[in-house]
Formats: sequence, structure tokens, C-alpha cells
Amino acid sequence: MKTALAIFLFIHGFAHLVGFLVYWRLLKDKSIQHKTTLYPGNLEMGEDGIRLVGFFYLLTAFAFGYIGYDLLTGVVIWSIYIWYITGVSIILCITGLPDTRYGLVANGLLIIFLLLNNNYYWII
Repeated sequence: MKTALAIFLFIHGFAHLVGFLVYWRLLKDKSIQHKTTLYPGNLEMGEDGIRLVGFFYLLTAFAFGYIGYDLLTGVVIWSIYIWYITGVSIILCITGLPDTRYGLVANGLLIIFLLLNNNYYWII
């Protein structure tokens, strides 16, 4: 279970890295539009503001990767921080809707796993 969760965290972190690349205009793809608004177009951030949001995507990507690494190496502290970073991820996904709807699903699955883990002690 540790390995499966760590892989899930690495993949989820990679998805946040894509958010950083899009907001910083480092990823050019016709299927992904660069925008400067949040909350489905209701809040204009401007170019500098959207780069700040992109920076939070980058921090979240590294945090998920680091937590996955800690999980694989047996560090116990990962279980505390995963709740915080998942909360940040949910906030970022809400601000990017509808493009980030699959991220919300991934966060929901992660929360369900963590709640089940608290009850059944799959990973200690």
C-alpha cells in the first residue's frame, strides 16, 4: 500500500506541475488555454497574480513529491502534512474549475484513502 500511495502522490504532484507550467506560460498546448482568471472566470488576477497562483501549484507539486518520498523511506511525519497539502490542492483545484475537475476527484480519492487508513491502519 505504501508504494501505491507514493506513486499516486507522485502522479498527483506531476499534475500540479502542469498547472505551474500553464500559468507561467512554459507549456504551449492547444488543448490547454492560458487564462488570468480564477473561479471559472469570475476573478481577474492579472498576469502577476496568476503567476503567484502558478507558484503555489509548483510548491504543491514538490510537497506531494516530497510526501511520497517520505512515505517510501519510512518517515512517519508524512501523515500529518498530507492533510494540509491536500487541503491546499483542493483550494487550487476549486480556483481552476472546470479545467481542474479531475484534480478534485483525485483529492477526494486521496481523502477517502486517508480516512480508511485512519480506521484500518493500512499504512503505519
